[in-house]
Amino acid sequence: MKEEKLKKLEKELRFLLAEERKKELDTYSASIQDNTNVKDIAKEIYTKRGIDYQKINKEDIMDTLVEFGSIFKNKDSNTKKKMIVDIIYMVLIVILIKVPFDLIRDVGYDYIDVLTPNSILYVLWRLLFLVLYTIVMVSTLILLIRNFNKKYKAIE
Repeated sequence: MKEEKLKKLEKELRFLLAEERKKELDTYSASIQDNTNVKDIAKEIYTKRGIDYQKINKEDIMDTLVEFGSIFKNKDSNTKKKMIVDIIYMVLIVILIKVPFDLIRDVGYDYIDVLTPNSILYVLWRLLFLVLYTIVMVSTLILLIRNFNKKYKAIE
């Protein structure tokens, strides 16, 4: 378990030079225990070196999805049932977001039909709303998954 924590700390310290990282790992290797929070140690190290930890510690999408899977995997059956309900809730939100996009797209079809019978405008209008919906849907889903991760990460 201690080796795993050291590997996580090494990953957290990836923005330091190799020699600085090794020095910090050597310094903290004796004090790391099973209940040690690696992110707190990394934040302390970066703060000591004058680096803003919040700016460099942005989660990317893959980290969010991997954490989503590992949180689900490590919970008991009652918590998993609650998690499944929350996942269904997230899917329903993403589906419901599509309704206003479809309504506005259809209203736009009516105006395009009145103005001109050009079929290229229909295609461009539809493509515009497809791209907008995709951006909004992915952003919303990532936000929901991050909130989900925060909610269930604390539950043991």
